[in-house]
Amino acid sequence: MADKIILDCLEIDCVIGIFDWERKTRQKVQISLELDCDLALAAISDNIDLTVNYKSITKDILKLVEPSDFFLIETMAERIAALCLGHKGVMRAQVTVSKPGAIRNSRNISVRIIRENLGRRMFLGIGGNIDPERHISRALDLLRSRFDVLKLSPVYVSEAWGVKEKQPDYHNMAVEIRTEKDIFGLRGEIALIEKIVGRKRTEDKFAPRPIDIDLLMYGDVFGKIDGGECLPHPQLLTQQFVFMPMVDIVPDLIVPGDGRILKDIAPEYDNPELRIHKLDKFG
Repeated sequence: MADKIILDCLEIDCVIGIFDWERKTRQKVQISLELDCDLALAAISDNIDLTVNYKSITKDILKLVEPSDFFLIETMAERIAALCLGHKGVMRAQVTVSKPGAIRNSRNISVRIIRENLGRRMFLGIGGNIDPERHISRALDLLRSRFDVLKLSPVYVSEAWGVKEKQPDYHNMAVEIRTEKDIFGLRGEIALIEKIVGRKRTEDKFAPRPIDIDLLMYGDVFGKIDGGECLPHPQLLTQQFVFMPMVDIVPDLIVPGDGRILKDIAPEYDNPELRIHKLDKFG
């Protein structure tokens, strides 16, 4: 791809380094980007909505780096690359992070990484309390047939939450997938899988079910999408059976709209006393 957006030498003060003095004194880093994207439609139409929003990318980098306390510029570069690839239209990101004066007798030290967007990372929550081993296993098989399944969390068993009458315990897990489908295509696939596995929706949203698949995160998308759905999923930081499986598979994930790393968050659970435990073996 020939089209590129180039950002030269964005300077940010932050905490960076491994030595004691570096943990106390803010230093300057310089960040440069080369983002591969298709700019043809934007160039022809002169329509800002058809180009990559590099102002928004710059703001997100500032939001990530200024309050950060990375030890390595390598880690900073990796996080910046992931952030860039989460923006619509960015297919490849070359990120250079420089730390002036870090090496004696040298003006500068830099790392440069290149990452490609092979499809966005999505996270799904899968659960059920009607013959859960059989139905969750079937749902996972169907997901593998449609998507690149990257990670599976352990399965957590918890008492049914929010119900009026006694129900069987729920089995829940988190799944990381990669796909080029947009949100609406992904939701369509999820609904089809639920239907194949045997989900029948009723007016009672807390009714027992063989399978329930929720979209927890879609790349770096934050806020309400069409249909009123919120991303990240509102229960990510309020329910143990959503938060704990996610921490198992992506502890260092930065939560969109929150800015904190998942493992560093102390959730305020709706029911702190919920009975829940991790299965040693499933299926």
